[in-house]
Amino acid sequence: MTAFVGIDYGSKRIGLSWGTSDLGVAVPLQAIRNCVSLNQILAQLRRVVDEKGCDAFVVGLPLHMNGQAGMRVKKVERFSVLLRQHFNLPIHFVDERLSTYAAQCLVGLKKISIKKEKQQKCSGVVDSRAASIILQDFLDSKNAKEARI
Repeated sequence: MTAFVGIDYGSKRIGLSWGTSDLGVAVPLQAIRNCVSLNQILAQLRRVVDEKGCDAFVVGLPLHMNGQAGMRVKKVERFSVLLRQHFNLPIHFVDERLSTYAAQCLVGLKKISIKKEKQQKCSGVVDSRAASIILQDFLDSKNAKEARI
């Protein structure tokens, strides 16, 4: 069984999810606020890795709709270097275009009030749901490749 932690890196919050290759299902976890120190972020990630288990990270790559990499991709890449240095685990990148939009649709933000939307966004629900979509895409792709072999 290989365990993965999915990451949707954002400037305000870092969405997290967890799943295994055996189960093939990604589950959202509590998001981390990205306005604290890097040491606090890494400590919170360490707790997740220790509690849930993690053999590799799956990180969303926020490409533009035309497939080009922009400034957000550079931030994600810098964060990924720190992950690799701190945890010494493999990192897989997944195209995350439209994952946040899909997450908003899944949690019903397209149909609720502005007040409720702000509460959901501030709690990190959307960010972690996006992380679970990113990880689910990876797990589905991995399982599809293994099924062809």
